[in-house]
Amino acid sequence: MFWHLILGLLRDGRSRHGYELMTEYAARSGNKTSAGNFYRELARLAAKGLVETGVNPPDADARRIPYRIQPRGQQIFDRWLTAPTIEEGDLPTWVLFANRLDVETRNRILERHEETLWMRSKAMSRMRDDVLARSDDRADQFEPLAVLLSRQIKLLTCEIESLHELRLEFDEWSRRHARPASDSAPPKPIVQRRRSGKS
Repeated sequence: MFWHLILGLLRDGRSRHGYELMTEYAARSGNKTSAGNFYRELARLAAKGLVETGVNPPDADARRIPYRIQPRGQQIFDRWLTAPTIEEGDLPTWVLFANRLDVETRNRILERHEETLWMRSKAMSRMRDDVLARSDDRADQFEPLAVLLSRQIKLLTCEIESLHELRLEFDEWSRRHARPASDSAPPKPIVQRRRSGKS
């Protein structure tokens, strides 16, 4: 999670030190993270050549080392953000940067994720039905698996509903931030100048 989070925060190309990145993450997500974990991941990313350290201005705090994303780090982040499926546990981080995607790509990824969760919910429902059918012969025994599966199904149902709401919120945001056609100036035609003199 931290890899893609840090690369996403640095994806705009600006240099920032670790504390600044942590503050930005907290402001955007409402979550706080361990400084130790954050700085460890920054060091790993630097060791792999995905980010590089910069030089502080003379009057800056020497402990605050600026980091800048490298082309390979940009590629890894872009591939992760546009992957057709969202890995389990990645959604909260993905949402932080999903506004950078075009509407069609974003909706396609969210639809695919919603479908994956729906299929998982159906598989759990079948499993729970099988457990309950087997337990009919042992009516005096408590079946914790059936209860736990029911809980997982409810959680998945809530997540699917939340995804649907998320798509609506993104659609509304896209509508509010779309530029009217009249605001976009047509591209200037390329004018070829004739060279003076004889050829």
